[in-house]
Amino acid sequence: MNEAPITNRVAQSALVTFDLEDFWPKGGVRHFSLTDLAPEGIVREAFVREYVRNLEKHTYDRAVVCLEGAQDVIVPQWLGPMLSSALASHAEFVGFGTASEVISAYYAQALATHDWSAYRNAKVLLKGCGTHPVPDTAYAAAAQHLTKVVDKLMYGEACSYVPIFKAAGS
Repeated sequence: MNEAPITNRVAQSALVTFDLEDFWPKGGVRHFSLTDLAPEGIVREAFVREYVRNLEKHTYDRAVVCLEGAQDVIVPQWLGPMLSSALASHAEFVGFGTASEVISAYYAQALATHDWSAYRNAKVLLKGCGTHPVPDTAYAAAAQHLTKVVDKLMYGEACSYVPIFKAAGS
C-alpha cells in the first residue's frame, strides 16, 4: 500500500519566525544588591571604589544586571554610572530596578537598535511560548517594529497562530 508523503506546509509557506528568546542575554539575569554598597545605610564613594576594584566582573559576562535595593538606601547619582562603567566590558546591560523592570528596559534597547530590514515584505510569525520570561512589553515593541516592514504578522506557533497585522494590498 502506497501512502502519500507527508507535506510540511509550514516549511513551504515562506513563513519567517521572529523569536524574542534569541535576544535573551547569554549570561542570564544577574542581581546586584545596592545594600551591599551601604553597610551603614549610606553609600560612600571610597567604599564603592574598593568594592568595584575587588568585584569579580567576569561573573557578569553577557548578563543583564539588575541594580536592586535602591529603595533601602540613598543612591547618589554617580553610583549608576560608576557601576555601569565597571561592568561595561562584561555585562550586556545594566539597569536599576527589579528583574522584570530591567529586562524590559534591556529588550526595549535591543529592539530599538535591531536591524528590521530582513523582515521587509515578509510573512512573519512572532513566536510565542518559550523557556525564558520574555516581558509582554517586548512582544508589543517587536510587533510595533515588525508592523512597519512586514506584509503579514502573526503571533504564536506555526501550527496555531493569531493574525495580528496585514499590510494594505497584501
